Amino acid sequence: MEPLRTKTLPIDQWSARIRAFWGRFSIAERHQLAGACCALIAIFYGSLFWYPGNKQLGDLLYKEEKLNKRKKADRVGAPTIKLENLNIQETQQDLARAQEALARQEAELERLTARFMPLDDLESLQVLKSEIARLAESGDMEVVAIEHVDQRDNRRPPSLEALKQASQASPYKRPLLSLRARASYRGLMQFLDGLGNLTFIAAPVWSNIQVRMDRRRRQDAQGELNATPRQWLEVEIRLAI
Repeated sequence: MEPLRTKTLPIDQWSARIRAFWGRFSIAERHQLAGACCALIAIFYGSLFWYPGNKQLGDLLYKEEKLNKRKKADRVGAPTIKLENLNIQETQQDLARAQEALARQEAELERLTARFMPLDDLESLQVLKSEIARLAESGDMEVVAIEHVDQRDNRRPPSLEALKQASQASPYKRPLLSLRARASYRGLMQFLDGLGNLTFIAAPVWSNIQVRMDRRRRQDAQGELNATPRQWLEVEIRLAI
């Protein structure tokens, strides 16, 4: 009876050859070969990541260079106009239109300037403050105070010198009035709409509006307790006059 023969696979042959080849080296040489293989693998994978990263970096540098060129171009002054390329008739028409537009703007500026209260007339100031108070009280507003923003003592009327100093100190180059009141939304809108009908301009330049609520029960006109919360607006508006 013949003994059984073990069939050797190709992979087993290659494995034996590798073990035989590996056994020829000393331990130190094996460590060096392993380190070299690891370095080659690291270089290979590093090259895979380096190429797309380097391409993106190049794109960013290119975009940055274009942006810098665009900024330099924006800083360059307007190009010089060559007079020999201009049509005299068209140029005169453009100049006439520009002069007409400038004249309209100057007329509008004069009209608005004339509507501001004169700073050398305290009587006009009192008229304007009275109109503001009547406008607020004609709607659903309860005026708490109308004060000059840049005046320490509002119990006395300001002097002409104080008005001029307040105008110079203001960023709007006009004195500022502060209106503090309690109002409903309808009353506030009615007040803002009516500012344009005053004798002099009173332009809102700043505001602080807060919602207040009173949950206490109160008696109505029939003497019954009303548990509906009462709401109103605490309003402070600064007006350039």
